[in-house]
Amino acid sequence: MGLLDGGLSAVFNAAFAPLYLPATIHAGTGEPIYGPGGTITGYQGGDTPARAQVDAASDAMRSADGFAEGDVRLIVLSAGVGELSSDHEITVNGVRYRLQSVELDAVGSHWVCRGRRI
Repeated sequence: MGLLDGGLSAVFNAAFAPLYLPATIHAGTGEPIYGPGGTITGYQGGDTPARAQVDAASDAMRSADGFAEGDVRLIVLSAGVGELSSDHEITVNGVRYRLQSVELDAVGSHWVCRGRRI
């Protein structure tokens, strides 16, 4: 595998994974899970382990349609994660976020997401 066809992602993951926090990506496409009082607390579906970092929202995120005060930038290493979309949620450091926007970086090493705390 060459660097330009996915190898660089593996290099980035090996180098940066120890610096990122353990996270869980929630598929969120199945049946609802009901909590106390009948509120939906999540959705059944596969959970995937990941490594992520929480940061302040970028200027581009702040100027995008739908931005809300309190939204954060989530950087998720792509190795082993698969395709992310706004249908996913992620838990980092005990806090669950719903993905509002998702973008894969140019070399495919990480996802840059805008997340909203649930």
